[in-house]
Amino acid sequence: MTTTESVRLPAPLRLPWLRKLDWSLRIRRVEFFPVWLSVMLVPALLSVETAADLLSGTFALTLVTVLAVVHVADMVNTLADREVDATYKSRLSEAVHGLGVRNVRWQIGVTVVVGAALAVALSAHTGHWDLLPLIAVETALVAQYSVPPLHFKTRGVLQPLVAVVIIIWVPMAIVVRALGGTPDWPLVATVGGIGAALIGIIVVNTAEDLPEDRAHGIRTSVIALGLPRAMVFATGMVTAGGLTALTGLLAEGGPSLGLLPPLAALGFAASHVFGTARLVRGKSEVDGLALLRPRATLVPLQVAATGWATVIAAAFVLAGR
Repeated sequence: MTTTESVRLPAPLRLPWLRKLDWSLRIRRVEFFPVWLSVMLVPALLSVETAADLLSGTFALTLVTVLAVVHVADMVNTLADREVDATYKSRLSEAVHGLGVRNVRWQIGVTVVVGAALAVALSAHTGHWDLLPLIAVETALVAQYSVPPLHFKTRGVLQPLVAVVIIIWVPMAIVVRALGGTPDWPLVATVGGIGAALIGIIVVNTAEDLPEDRAHGIRTSVIALGLPRAMVFATGMVTAGGLTALTGLLAEGGPSLGLLPPLAALGFAASHVFGTARLVRGKSEVDGLALLRPRATLVPLQVAATGWATVIAAAFVLAGR
């Protein structure tokens, strides 16, 4: 399916409700929920004194609040990229056209309202009212990743740097603040490093959309740097971020077997991204993409493995307190 006409379906009101539910879940990218849970658990485990603190209800309320923000980001991105996605992510484009643009916009609006209500509830529950403007600004920023006027996705080399701030670091900061964690340097190094490593891995996924992004005027970091240099840049993010995170975990909890899973996951991710950089070096863009795309299929696994391996390490830190 490569054109708008090929993904248009009958009017949503005449479709079975299960089909509409499936499309509504697609535009929210619920397949990434396990990854997001790991991203939220890392700062949570490093912010509480006992595991029982995570069962108090505060973490659950924080999680659903952050997920509402994430869903806004995902839905805006899916809506904005519905034509770009028609070639390689046709299931997303199909979902937007199946529901209808107006319906997707309505769902985004409802999610923003729900997220705002959750932000108020979280602020009142924790007594940290500074969370309210933080969540409000974060919601606006993640939406601007995909659309004008800021359209961070088109900011060239700044794209992954902005992404790590608004997509990973700020949500993690919300968790730390909500749970009353102390933002000392080991915690900051851990969440900062793992965020950079995750976005570095995702740069490989961004690269496979290079022709479509260029055709639609979306100047990503891969287009700004070129495919070979972008893969070197991604390797640097994964390596530097991973080493920073491991240093923070070591300082936070000392040497332990818990460090082995993130060491293995980050080592695998860094070597794989570096291997991709070596493969595409000196190749034409067409040949380079042909070599990259099969390797990009491992990105979801690498992101999930890295996230959950870091959760294990953070759990060891908590257990040692």
